Amino acid sequence: MKKFLSLVLALVMTMSLVTIGAGATEYKDLTDKKEIQYEEAVAVLNKLGIITGYEDGSFKPTGALTRGAAAKIIVSLMIGADALTVAAAPYKDVPVTNTFAAVISYCKTAGYINGYSDGTFRPTAALTGYAFAKMLLGALGYKGTVEGFSGSGWTMKVASVGNVAGLYNDFKTPFQGN
Repeated sequence: MKKFLSLVLALVMTMSLVTIGAGATEYKDLTDKKEIQYEEAVAVLNKLGIITGYEDGSFKPTGALTRGAAAKIIVSLMIGADALTVAAAPYKDVPVTNTFAAVISYCKTAGYINGYSDGTFRPTAALTGYAFAKMLLGALGYKGTVEGFSGSGWTMKVASVGNVAGLYNDFKTPFQGN
């Protein structure tokens, strides 16, 4: 199961930090399909409900992946995000009304993600490759506190563990964590 999940997660990462919105647009109906570089991967992940596009019918494939959207991807891969609800804000900048509040709350509780020291999560902030890899490694069972995924040097530790786990295998171009 972990090997399969690693392959799926690597596939998601190869999409070059595609933006995932909260809408539910089918691949065939996306208004900007011509701009999608990894059409087959996007179509499959869309069919599985992992990436869904925006409510306006667009996908915005050249946009940056946000922290909130990354949480949705991870939860969708792990358990499916549709049935989740949230009763309390998981971070002070993620109210229960936030599109991604339930998946962020799940990821926080499961230990997949960390917020910032000021009590925020910054769900609309762009995500680096290393930050996404850190979240993926958390979903795969790696404990950030044990592996040293916080504090100074965390990116090097994520890069090393991600390499051993095979997260960066099979990229068309070398993985760019920054």
